[in-house]
Amino acid sequence: MKKNKAAALAAMALAGTFVLSGCTAKATDTLINIDNGKAKITYGYGNFVAKYNQATYDQYYLQYMGQNYWSQEQSGKTMEETVKDNVIDGIEEQYVDKLHAGDYDVKLTSSDQKKIKAAAKKFMSANSDKAKTQMGATEDYVEDLLEYETYQARVRQAVEDKTDVTVSDDEANQSTISYVYFSTASTTDASGNAKELTDDEKKALKKKAENVANASDFDKAAKAEDAKVETHSYTTKGKSSDDTVLGETVIDAAKKLTKEGQISDVIEVKDKGYYVLRMDKLLDKDATKKQKDSLTSQKKEDAYNKLVKQWKKKVNFDLNKKLWKQVTFTDLFSAKTTNASGDATSSN
Repeated sequence: MKKNKAAALAAMALAGTFVLSGCTAKATDTLINIDNGKAKITYGYGNFVAKYNQATYDQYYLQYMGQNYWSQEQSGKTMEETVKDNVIDGIEEQYVDKLHAGDYDVKLTSSDQKKIKAAAKKFMSANSDKAKTQMGATEDYVEDLLEYETYQARVRQAVEDKTDVTVSDDEANQSTISYVYFSTASTTDASGNAKELTDDEKKALKKKAENVANASDFDKAAKAEDAKVETHSYTTKGKSSDDTVLGETVIDAAKKLTKEGQISDVIEVKDKGYYVLRMDKLLDKDATKKQKDSLTSQKKEDAYNKLVKQWKKKVNFDLNKKLWKQVTFTDLFSAKTTNASGDATSSN
């Protein structure tokens, strides 16, 4: 995810309200040996970055996914394994970004350093001793993370600023339609049981769709049938990820509308329902500009990611897997609550 300078310097504020405790291995142990000993990432720093990430995840996911969500598997890996892999990738990416900062005249000023130190002190004072112990947090680690994040944000921006990309009309041009949708998908009753529509109910919905399709006033007819009119823009030529919003069948039907104001026949999508479309703009200039900006940004980001991969290949990162295995997310973080008098209380 992109981070600008301000976001990087403020990033640690998130963890200021977490609690708990735990840890082993020596903080000074080498977690990642870089270029056969020329540099290293310590266990203490890697553990802190991992636990900081865990705390952030726990803040958002614990209440929805339950206490065991770190052990849940997806694509053959637990969530803990996936996040820890991402942490290592992120640490390595930030290392090479800082390594190549000079290539783009990126450096930290004394003012930057003062802001980083102030943010680190604020983070340390905002957290309880238990939270800092659980996170393995020290002021130096916080400063290091903020410094790495600032370098990363600036190098990313410098690379993207120097990257020339081209977005063709075929990639960018957008058409915009209005549509109504009558769902025939199964619903769930209060007991959680699936409820299928009867054939008569489906016929009634199809009749509503036909009334809209045959009307001269699309909006008026939709209102009469209690149907909400939505709009959607899509790539005029070829395939686009946007097609997943309405699906290929609907988009293909939209592309057959050749005049603005033209209304489609009823489009039936199996197991979903009935759609009726109206072509609003064959070439939507505003949507096209938005798509062009989005594609330009994506291509620049892709160029940065490709360059980082090349940089990483030229550096020998040797991860101590046995040491890294000691970092676990078994002790969960919970956000502090505030009582009526304004005093902070923790929840476990």
